[in-house]
Amino acid sequence: MIQPLKSPATFVPNLAPMVDVIMVLLVFFLLGASLSLSEQGVLQTELDPRSGPGVGIAVQINPRITIALEDRRGGAAAHVTVVDEALGENAFAELRSYLSQRRDLGADLENPIVVGADTGVRWKFVVRAMDAAVSAGFHNIQFAVSMAGEDGR
Repeated sequence: MIQPLKSPATFVPNLAPMVDVIMVLLVFFLLGASLSLSEQGVLQTELDPRSGPGVGIAVQINPRITIALEDRRGGAAAHVTVVDEALGENAFAELRSYLSQRRDLGADLENPIVVGADTGVRWKFVVRAMDAAVSAGFHNIQFAVSMAGEDGR
């Protein structure tokens, strides 16, 4: 006698091992991630309660301070210019004095100070400019790859 064909059983994979692996990965990444954003350099902000839809507060933008170093006498000296004010050759004491005056006049110590140098300026002059900024109390010192955008050259 001929028996009728049985319908093939549908295969349903067991998802329990895959869910277990996903949960282990999830726990691994959650424990490995640091949830303290203030330690990672993210600025914690608190908005003014008066601000909101339709209400704005005055914002004061503090410009960055730019220090330009130009090569003089084949690398033997560096001409220092701060915010378009020429200080002279190897005038790092004057640079520190200028930055201290800016600090005393209320400059924000967290605003960036950008140090840019010509390609011929020796690194010791760049480091001395950075040291002058740090000794004046500034903390956010950045180095420009090129000062071409600053003075239009």
